[in-house]
Amino acid sequence: MEVVKQACVEASSSDDNALLRKAYASAQWRILPILFGLWMLAWVGRSNVAFAKLQMVVDLRFSETVYGLGAGLFFVGYVLFGVPTTMLQKKFGARAVLAGIAGAWGLTSVAMTFVNSAPSFYVLRFLLGVFEAGFYPGVVLYFNAWFPGKRRTRNFSIFHSGSLFSTVTIGLTGGFVLEHMNGLAGFQGWRWMFFAQAIPTVVLACVAFMMLPDLPRGARWLSARQRTLVDDDLRQNAETMGDTGEDGRPLLLNPAVWILSAAYFCLLAATAALFFFSPTILREAGFGGYKEIGRAVAGACALGAVGNVLICCVGGSAQRRRLFCALASVFTAVSLSALVFVWHNSTIATFLLLVLGFAGTGAGITLFWQMSVGFLSGRSLVVGVPLISSVANVAGFVTPFLIGYVRDATGTYASGFIMIACVQALGVVVLLFGVQRIAKRRSPVDDVSVRCPT
Repeated sequence: MEVVKQACVEASSSDDNALLRKAYASAQWRILPILFGLWMLAWVGRSNVAFAKLQMVVDLRFSETVYGLGAGLFFVGYVLFGVPTTMLQKKFGARAVLAGIAGAWGLTSVAMTFVNSAPSFYVLRFLLGVFEAGFYPGVVLYFNAWFPGKRRTRNFSIFHSGSLFSTVTIGLTGGFVLEHMNGLAGFQGWRWMFFAQAIPTVVLACVAFMMLPDLPRGARWLSARQRTLVDDDLRQNAETMGDTGEDGRPLLLNPAVWILSAAYFCLLAATAALFFFSPTILREAGFGGYKEIGRAVAGACALGAVGNVLICCVGGSAQRRRLFCALASVFTAVSLSALVFVWHNSTIATFLLLVLGFAGTGAGITLFWQMSVGFLSGRSLVVGVPLISSVANVAGFVTPFLIGYVRDATGTYASGFIMIACVQALGVVVLLFGVQRIAKRRSPVDDVSVRCPT
């Protein structure tokens, strides 16, 4: 009789494991493509100005400083509205907020078609940052509510690759539009590019509102048993530690928040340099027309995305994330500093260094967030994630403005890129030693609100 009971228990456990795997697989196929698409289109909206720059600065008579300031103003709005927008997600749910802000930035991107002066450029770039501000930290919290541990890291690395594939989209479509639609119906090619690349965001935002569930327990395509199994699995695999949420100190006095913000600032400085100036770098490296530059950008980002996923797969475990995040940052620092010496001499070396840089920034940011959510408790996670994101995104404002200003002052991008490479190297130090200080205080805490932050 005991043998029969044991066999029944084992069979039930096996069935539950199969149901759980099926539940996560179903969630990945239903959630990941939508969020991947929106993140890719978010980056299209924020960084296609780098490709439009090839025509726009001439047509509107913008200096490099004006371009850099406009590109960077996106991040001012992003910084100011990151925390408030993410708090709305806690109140109204992930589906409504993520889809709503996606629709808003999509319409703002459409409006970029009609930019005719520096002030209008500045205003729309600022508004674009306001509307995108809550999306990325919101998705960080959303993934934390849906996937445990290594599964979350792998899925998040795929999601984050959308930022790299955005440049593939910009490169392939932008080059064609700039070259073949310039002058169509009296509009310059860069205006058509803004319009054509913005419409899909509005469409996908509507799809997200109809299809995304807020939490596993609200997913109609999961059975009642699967919802229970997912909930139990997330509880058992929660990765959090005690912080100011447990001892009563205000979040702004939590050293973990500021150490993580410093590390993320360095990562984003390098990301902004690569995304906002890679088309210009490729043109100066000897790549010819718009389509050739577009194909080169697309190829570099596609290979960089593959490198991102590979690095995250190897370094995705909780014990490896910090070290592999630092290693990815080393790759980026090497890429930025070496580019200065090769982009006027070798097209092949320039292309390969951009691949290395995109892989390093993608993996660094992905691993950073999967590492960071373990350093904040449930009560501070919901505010801590957007706060870190907002503070660090100041780098997105400083970097393009600084590089543009240095270019106007010196006639070259070299000094600007060397400065950003040094910032990235500083980020490696923060990751290896500053974040290690936080890790030494680690003590697991089972906190339901970490699993269900929305």
